[in-house]
Amino acid sequence: MSYGYQPTPIVAPPAKFQSLWFYSYYTQIQHQQLHEMSAWFRSIDKDRSGSISAMELQHLQVGYGPLGIETSTKLIRVFDVDKSGQIDFYEYAALHQFINILYANFLANDRNRSGTIDAHEIHRALGTTGFNLPFHTVNLLFLKVSPRGYGLKFSDFLGLCSTIAIARSLFEAHDPMRTGIAHLNINQLYDIVSLV
Repeated sequence: MSYGYQPTPIVAPPAKFQSLWFYSYYTQIQHQQLHEMSAWFRSIDKDRSGSISAMELQHLQVGYGPLGIETSTKLIRVFDVDKSGQIDFYEYAALHQFINILYANFLANDRNRSGTIDAHEIHRALGTTGFNLPFHTVNLLFLKVSPRGYGLKFSDFLGLCSTIAIARSLFEAHDPMRTGIAHLNINQLYDIVSLV
């Protein structure tokens, strides 16, 4: 009989989750990391519902401090498969790994160690994260976040990446065959624009 720490068994995620673009982030997580994430998730899930909201997620510590409510809300929109306004453990684990990868890419592309990255550095960081956008699009997004063209801190970069990820998730909802082509009517386009 062992009285030490007993990790919660991690079972395979549901098939629906495995078909989403961000499932690849989940597959990159080591078994020990999953157990650590599970312990954090359970500690934040105060009502033991098996899911967490943006209010609970905002306390997650990243490189610069807690996420905060605005970024947490955006990230919930990205990873919330059933659009309940909350994420389950699998969605959370993918979200956590997404943030880890973004942070590593931010640091790798901040070549002058200023704590900020410019549009060209953001373009490189996005490419290594799996978002292959043309520079023109990245620059438009960059200028939306930083109208004067000042470099972005990690918190701003995370917000920009969350916007891109929301757009990708919403697009995928209209591209079930994953062809990269979606047929939208004008009202569906308005819905996407309003949610991004």
